[in-house]
Amino acid sequence: MPRKKKGPTPSRLGWALWALFILISILGALYILKPLKKPLPSQTPLPKTPPLNQRQRKTLRPSRPLACIIIDDMGQNPALERKFFGLGLKLNFSFLPEAPFTKRLASEAYARGFEVLVHLPLQAERVKDHSHFITLHMNEVEVKRRVREAVKRVPFAIGVNHHMGSAFSADRKHMRWVLEEVQNLGLFYVDSRTTKKTVVPELARKIGLPFAERRIFLDHKRGYEAVCKALENFVKRAQKEPTLAIAHPHPYTLKALQKFKNRLQKDVSLVPISVFLRKGKGYDQVLSPGF
Repeated sequence: MPRKKKGPTPSRLGWALWALFILISILGALYILKPLKKPLPSQTPLPKTPPLNQRQRKTLRPSRPLACIIIDDMGQNPALERKFFGLGLKLNFSFLPEAPFTKRLASEAYARGFEVLVHLPLQAERVKDHSHFITLHMNEVEVKRRVREAVKRVPFAIGVNHHMGSAFSADRKHMRWVLEEVQNLGLFYVDSRTTKKTVVPELARKIGLPFAERRIFLDHKRGYEAVCKALENFVKRAQKEPTLAIAHPHPYTLKALQKFKNRLQKDVSLVPISVFLRKGKGYDQVLSPGF
C-alpha cells in the first residue's frame, strides 16, 4: 500500500520564532501585572500629622466661646412655642412626653433643624401628684419601661433631661436605672440639676454615659428684667468656660431672648447640645466634666 504523505515539517526557524513569540507574550503580561512603584493619586497615603504644640492648639479653638440653651417644658402651647422656633437662634427643645402637642411640635422642631430632647418627669420632693412621673416607689423593670415609653412619645429625640426630679435625681439606685436605660437607647443625658444632691454626674461617669450639666436657669426668677440679668450672666460665664443654660417657653423669656439675640450671635457661639457634648478633634476642648 502506498504510504500517506506527511505534512510539511516546521523548520528550525519557525520553531524559534514561535518560542520567541511565547516569551515576548509572557514578559508583556508580567510587565502589565507588576505592581506600580508609585501609588495612584487616590491611593497616596496621607502624611502623618505631627502632634500640635500649645500655640497651634490655641489657634484651632473656636473663635467664640461655646454656649448652649435648652428650652424645657415644650409641647403645651403651639402658638407661643413656635415663636421660639422663629427667633433665629440655635436653641434646643426638650418636650414633655405627656404634653398634648409634643409629637407635632417635636417633629416641627426637627424639621426646622433644631435638636430635640425628652423632658423626663421624675419625682420631686414637694409634688404630691406622681400620676405621670417616674417615682421612687417603682422597681427597676417599671422605671426602665417608663423611660422607654417616654422616649417613644417624643419623635427625633437624641437626649434626655429631667423635669423636676429633686428627690429622684438624688437617689443613687433609681437614678442609675434611668441612666442605664438612656444609655441602652443610645441617647445622652443632661443633668438639669434641680437639687444640689444630684448623683447624675457620678453615675454617668461610672457607666460611661455622655452627659452635660445645667449651669444657669435663665428664668428661675420670673419677669423680663430678671431673665435679661440672667442672660447677661450667661454670656459672661460662657466667655470664661463652656456653659449650658435652661429656660422655659414664657412670654418674658421670649422677649429677653429677642433683646439678647445679637449678643448671643456675636459674643458667644450658641451651639446645638450634641456639639456642646462632643470633644473637638486635634485640640483639648473639654465641654463637659463627664464626656
